[in-house]
Amino acid sequence: MRLTAAPLRQICGQRRTLATFVERDIVLLRQKLNQDNFILTKPLNPANRISTHKGDISHSDIIGKSPRDLVTSSAGHDYRVHNVTLAEYVSLTRRLVTPIYPADANLIVSLLDLHPSAAHEAGKLEILEAGTGHGALTLHLSRAIHAANSQKPKPLPSPAPDSVGGEPATEDSSGSGQTESDDALTAWKASRKAVIHTIDISPKYSKHAAKVVAGFRHGLYADNVDFHVGDASGWIKSEHERRNSDQPFLTHAFLDLPATHDHLSAVASALKNDGTLIIFNPSITQIVDCVQKIKQQDIPLFLDQTLELGNNGTSGGKPWDLRAVKPRAAPKVQSGEESSDCVQSSGSEEPEKQDQNITRDPAQTLTEAKPEEPNWTFVCRPKVGERIIGGGFLGVFRKMNNSARP
Repeated sequence: MRLTAAPLRQICGQRRTLATFVERDIVLLRQKLNQDNFILTKPLNPANRISTHKGDISHSDIIGKSPRDLVTSSAGHDYRVHNVTLAEYVSLTRRLVTPIYPADANLIVSLLDLHPSAAHEAGKLEILEAGTGHGALTLHLSRAIHAANSQKPKPLPSPAPDSVGGEPATEDSSGSGQTESDDALTAWKASRKAVIHTIDISPKYSKHAAKVVAGFRHGLYADNVDFHVGDASGWIKSEHERRNSDQPFLTHAFLDLPATHDHLSAVASALKNDGTLIIFNPSITQIVDCVQKIKQQDIPLFLDQTLELGNNGTSGGKPWDLRAVKPRAAPKVQSGEESSDCVQSSGSEEPEKQDQNITRDPAQTLTEAKPEEPNWTFVCRPKVGERIIGGGFLGVFRKMNNSARP
């Protein structure tokens, strides 16, 4: 069946109406003649205005517009209206601390290898994020697990007063003030198949991060997240007590803390077998401290990989070789011969006359250290010889059973 022009215009008009911006939306404005001049709005409110050096823009002029429509400032400058992406949102929202930028957040989520649809078969998927900060990684994690949870129940409309007593008909008869809507929300939260537990030591940062998460697309991903304030190890201990079990309950964990090594034992106790623990530290030596603590306390974690994050927001993670090792016995050098270092640096001896038992790569004289062995040290170097440009380091660990230690 062919559609005439009139019905086509009606269909296009309906779609355009459905895609328009409404109150409480957050949008991105880009100046038409200068794409680098952009504004992230606050939640749209008809009574508010945006003041810029290019003139004022009323929120009421944006409400009802569709993506890529133009609005004109009071000074006559045109701005194009855009939906704000998650990457733009976490980068441009007001911050109290430095966020984990989108390229790094996407890498971290990828390393966790999340599969929300499998949560229904494998049991509840619970992820700990210790160090909520700005809430940028929280949002990326929540988006990654969102498909595992059913749609949150909508709040019930305000009930009409009871014709007899004048009280709302849906209020709990016990007098607790709990409504049917509250009960439904509580039941839904208990039934979630995937949850992000995010904890920060600062109530101020945690409150701000909760606001950031709730501000993205009317809180689309907010209900997948439970915010906590306190110490990460203390929270894990309290969770074991609340659940009345010492069994592991975390599928994965991410730590962005000043003294990460102090929390490794507690996190390992809560991490399920083969669960991933990712730690972020500004310095490679802090990753070394964690490996050292694992060796010293025999914590059931092993280092899967070490990655350096780029400071230009485009790095996919530069691999480092970081291992706890024990030196082998040094090779014997015949009396009268120069040491291997001297032979290699002088260039005076023919290659075929050099001792073939002397290894030029020091890493080849090292074996993997066991926890009970003394005098172990570390290999710590980039895996390639390129110039180092760093924005921090990720240590990716795996939980292992005591019986499955390498």
